[in-house]
Amino acid sequence: MQMKLFPLAVLLALLAILVACETEMGIAKEIADKEPEFVVSAAEMVADYAESESAGNEKYKGKVVLVTGVISTIYRGILQTPYVELEAGVRCNFSDNEDAVMLKLKEGQTVSMKGQGDRLFLGVELRGCTVE
Repeated sequence: MQMKLFPLAVLLALLAILVACETEMGIAKEIADKEPEFVVSAAEMVADYAESESAGNEKYKGKVVLVTGVISTIYRGILQTPYVELEAGVRCNFSDNEDAVMLKLKEGQTVSMKGQGDRLFLGVELRGCTVE
């Protein structure tokens, strides 16, 4: 029974990776030519959510946001999605086609990134990010 489930688990994991990558690419393409609805610092965006999560969602979720902050961490998640976290607590998700740009980023660097606002369980998130 376990041998039959293993290929299914592998297939589901690969499908999840494909969907996650396509989603970030799709969002990035969708917002590429859009002007940001909000231009904020990472600290300001996090403070808006800290004041009221529902008001933060109302303001930023699904909107194009240009956020500026200092990079604290650059990494790949479980599904190999590239992420940049800013010191204030904003996480920016990138698609794999941004690898060349990601390699130029350094921890401690101040950067402005455009993405679509979303809410992460333990923080603030932008999806489909590009470095501006």
